[in-house]
Amino acid sequence: MKRILLITLLLMLAGMMLANSVAILSASKGNVDLERARKSMKFKNGELLLNRDVLRTGPESFAAYKYIDASSMIKLFSNSVVTVNATQDGEKLSKRVNVSKGSVLTNVKSGTGAFTVQTPTTVASVKGTEFLTKVDDDGFSTFIVTEGEVELRVLLTDEVTSAPKGTTAVIDPDGEVEVRESTYDDISEIEKAELESSQEKKVNTIRIPVLDSEGKLKYIEITY
Repeated sequence: MKRILLITLLLMLAGMMLANSVAILSASKGNVDLERARKSMKFKNGELLLNRDVLRTGPESFAAYKYIDASSMIKLFSNSVVTVNATQDGEKLSKRVNVSKGSVLTNVKSGTGAFTVQTPTTVASVKGTEFLTKVDDDGFSTFIVTEGEVELRVLLTDEVTSAPKGTTAVIDPDGEVEVRESTYDDISEIEKAELESSQEKKVNTIRIPVLDSEGKLKYIEITY
């Protein structure tokens, strides 16, 4: 009887975690740390990520994750820190990527709900686009737009500007903004290889149960 009760409780907890997941870890290599509720977690590729989970990559390491609505792919390059954020907004998922440091590639499909990338100086709002976000140790935020357009709001001054395809926007710690044409040196060789590579190979598929706006259970399939 106790064993049956324990199994039932474990299944209930597992179901709650599935329903609360917002993303899935699709790839990782090298020294990668997953922090949940300020505790380091053991994980593997295919791990379900929750709101406010923190991913950290070490030297010569990377990690990538996709939100459960299949709207976007986020890739962390070496020595990067990202906090995963998402909340239900009607039938869509409102997503935010907090980049504390490092270099992060974002690829977002259009028409899939609100999506922002936030650094210590700036909030970038996107629709359908691909761009790199970099935060260095001196507090500079750099946005390199390779597809689409990114709207930037500087937190210190509330100034709003946009960076279209082929441009690089640099925001310094004092809130000064420079938008210029991108140069070859803006992107590292590793980042160039990732941008030029084909789409990620589809290896596995997971079905995630979620509740819609009417409280009905439905399933989302994610290939990773």
